[in-house]
Amino acid sequence: MELHQLRYIRAVVRLGSVTAAAETEHVSQPSISKQIKGVERELGLPLFHRVGRRVLPTEAGLAVADCADRVLGDISATLSSLSGSPAAASLRVCATETVADNLLPPAMAALRERYSEVRIRVEMLGTDDAVARVLADDFDFAVVVLPLADSRLEVESLLIEEVLLAVPPAHPFARRTSVSMDEALAEPTLILSMPGHGLRAMVDAHCATTGTTVTAHLELRSMQAILAMVASGSGIAFAPAMSLRGQEGVAGVPLSPPTHRSLGWVRRKGRHIPPVGWALLELLAPPA
Repeated sequence: MELHQLRYIRAVVRLGSVTAAAETEHVSQPSISKQIKGVERELGLPLFHRVGRRVLPTEAGLAVADCADRVLGDISATLSSLSGSPAAASLRVCATETVADNLLPPAMAALRERYSEVRIRVEMLGTDDAVARVLADDFDFAVVVLPLADSRLEVESLLIEEVLLAVPPAHPFARRTSVSMDEALAEPTLILSMPGHGLRAMVDAHCATTGTTVTAHLELRSMQAILAMVASGSGIAFAPAMSLRGQEGVAGVPLSPPTHRSLGWVRRKGRHIPPVGWALLELLAPPA
């Protein structure tokens, strides 16, 4: 497979038309069609199928276009870097608050040792807002709470962590070895994350499954603000285990049965991630 073939396939996937791709690549339409057929023969798989006037990619076509985006993007970034262009030395990342507070600092410190000249922008957003911004191409990728179901995204799991019940040390639950989800939801001083943030999706999914109705004593956007409220004795809350490390004035009680959440990274399909981005994702992943 040649680089020009990758360019042609990527253009057809992006534009949905062989004619438009030919105009963009400044070649004839028969030339692009011939190159695509050559790749299809090489792979033994169709890359496109026609629906009316549109040319839609098959799964194989999407995979090749994604490969083309990575390969051509890496070549462009390398050439720009060698020519001194600052555009190649940047990374845009979005993460939930818990990830930004707990996982990113040590990963960034290690990353700086390898990519000291790279400019990195990190923004903290809830999962819903992060996904919207990734789809708008505002970020190279985002680290968010899973699961996510969106055909426009590529989603990969990073790690699974336990969810605990955060309570003041003087609360009766603090003396328990575990607390059920329903007991916690029935607590009149329950504090919840706002919709689209923190563990709210987990709570809403449990309520939908069990037919439970829950009324939050207080709703907050920030996990740090929630834990500060718990430490002040204002209530109890669900919290990721990593957010409770070193937290003063808060006890973490296991849920029964044990409850976990999954974190992962997402990017818009076809979005190129620069080498520094892949290096950061490797640092965020737990040791095998």
